[in-house]
Amino acid sequence: KTLSNAVVCYEFGYARSEASVDKMVGGVKRILNHGCRSTRSTGCGVLDICYVATGRFDVVYTGLAEEGWKPWDYGAAMVVAEEAGCTIRSLIGAPGSDIFDEFDEKGHVIEGSKFNIYSSSMVCGVNATVVEECRRVVLGL
Repeated sequence: KTLSNAVVCYEFGYARSEASVDKMVGGVKRILNHGCRSTRSTGCGVLDICYVATGRFDVVYTGLAEEGWKPWDYGAAMVVAEEAGCTIRSLIGAPGSDIFDEFDEKGHVIEGSKFNIYSSSMVCGVNATVVEECRRVVLGL
């Protein structure tokens, strides 16, 4: 699965400053300009991750601005996603960590790295390839 044929879900949360809105809308714009099958937003992080695990969505991301989720949003859904074979990582980086804890300098998922549920950003996909590609496009890397 690649981003060009993926159903991409994103969540904006409650961030409403002009800079935050520009970051969030910019991420969606980069996804649409890159190309994807379609985009969705359910308003429920747990449901988003579970939809990735069931194959209804191919990738979900959040946390470009201060709209990231809380640990209770990730907890159980993360277990469901990982058991289904999905990849879940921080979009930007977890507090007190270096982004290279989860991605190498080329933007590839580091095998064996783990998602920190205290991260304020997240990208979860059906495989590492779509996670890496979504992250690269959303962040404009």
